Amino acid sequence: MKVWMSSESSKAVLNEEQLTQLNVARNYVRELLNHKLEHKSYDIPLDSWNCITIMMGPKGFEERVMYSFKKKTMDFRLKINYEEFKSTDDLGRKKLIFEMMLRSLELLKIKFEKVRPKLDQKVYEELDRLKNDVVDIAKTDS
Repeated sequence: MKVWMSSESSKAVLNEEQLTQLNVARNYVRELLNHKLEHKSYDIPLDSWNCITIMMGPKGFEERVMYSFKKKTMDFRLKINYEEFKSTDDLGRKKLIFEMMLRSLELLKIKFEKVRPKLDQKVYEELDRLKNDVVDIAKTDS
């Protein structure tokens, strides 16, 4: 499973140091997931697990959850509470990124149920297996 991550953030809510901390935490989680999941395969109709973190003020972007069965692509843009992010340490920032990634899997499951209600149960089992693997990675490596 290939993981891709980016972020949409604002200097109105994060200063330069905090933007750097966001990049460091996000890149750490992405690289760790890619390393740990690179030799694993999941029978999920998804070519790449793509998520964008949103940390902006009240007038910032809304969350977006898009998935295409035809293209096997996802475009998830999910908010992380910037106040919580700013008030925690390096480990806490990584935890927030992992929580966002786990939330994206829950939202993907909901999307599958909505778009393809008769989807093979095996896909949901594989999604749960991926989620469990991510939880294990988060617990042991960060």
